[in-house]
Amino acid sequence: MEHSHRYHAYPTQEVAAGLEHHLDVHRQLYNHVRWDYEQAPEDNKPSEYDQNNKLPDWKRKWPVFSKLHSKAAQATVARFYRNLSNLRKKKEK
Repeated sequence: MEHSHRYHAYPTQEVAAGLEHHLDVHRQLYNHVRWDYEQAPEDNKPSEYDQNNKLPDWKRKWPVFSKLHSKAAQATVARFYRNLSNLRKKKEK
């Protein structure tokens, strides 16, 4: 049996503010991915791959997104599609 250890983090206020800022930027990206998905026609919804390919353009258009590492931004896009898939499964039940 594997155990995962958890440790409490006690960041300074400066570090905590930086973390909060990064979380806020990820929230903004998630909401933009959702908006982009909802604005697409019903028969032509973008895939996760399509939206990952849009990330460089979004980073140029909105510099706040360029503060995120590419892999982290892709993980945010993947989280949206994972949530979407889980919602579809729950609706089917």
